[in-house]
Amino acid sequence: MMFQDKVILVTGAAGGVGHAIVRSFAAEGARVAICDRNHDAGTTLVKELGDQGFLVSGDVTEPDSCNAMVAKTVDHFGKLDVLVNGAGVIHVGDAQGTNPAQWRHVLSVNLDGAFYMSRAAMPHLLASGGSIVNIGSDFSFVGGEQLVAYCASKGGMLMMTKAMALDHANQGVRINIVCPTVIDTPMVDSLARQLGNPAEEQRKIYDASVPTGRMIAPQEVADSVLFLASDKAGHITGTSLVIDGGVTAR
Repeated sequence: MMFQDKVILVTGAAGGVGHAIVRSFAAEGARVAICDRNHDAGTTLVKELGDQGFLVSGDVTEPDSCNAMVAKTVDHFGKLDVLVNGAGVIHVGDAQGTNPAQWRHVLSVNLDGAFYMSRAAMPHLLASGGSIVNIGSDFSFVGGEQLVAYCASKGGMLMMTKAMALDHANQGVRINIVCPTVIDTPMVDSLARQLGNPAEEQRKIYDASVPTGRMIAPQEVADSVLFLASDKAGHITGTSLVIDGGVTAR
């Protein structure tokens, strides 16, 4: 198995994409620390994994909480090999339609959280020769209407990935980012509510916006994360793997 005896920490683990990532790592023999603000969903996922799973509760927007989640993971499993920064939120609005609290919340979860978790995990990843995989977006590269805070956060994550990759390239730690377009998850329903559209209508709109004719499946993102975290990607760092059905090729 590709990740036998490896220890993985995933934030946003109980969401649609996070769930697929956790299950995929576990299927390859990994032990997985699950971090998600939805405690009930996280608990259910841990029960599914049995001894391979461990729930770490915390808030990625708080540095001390991030330090504690990493410490609990290492105390429980003995080490840390891979961090997946998957926690994310989205707000629909332009600059005038995004108040300071909404702006700060999106940046705090999507960008600050990834930084705080990476900073907390780094000493352990240096010891294990591990890696970080960030979950970005096609909006890491291009702008999107009514998504000013989200685009800022995901663009920042891309540059943070590149900078950290250079900082740690000669220390044996790789940092990469997976950048999917809209994913067929419950977040689509949240977006539909914010836009005032029926969920199924919103899904049709998103399917039509992708050149291949459909949104990205969570498992497709999970497969890409596992590749970048694996030994098969041993000389890949500072790279963005775009999974967008051709969106950014336009």
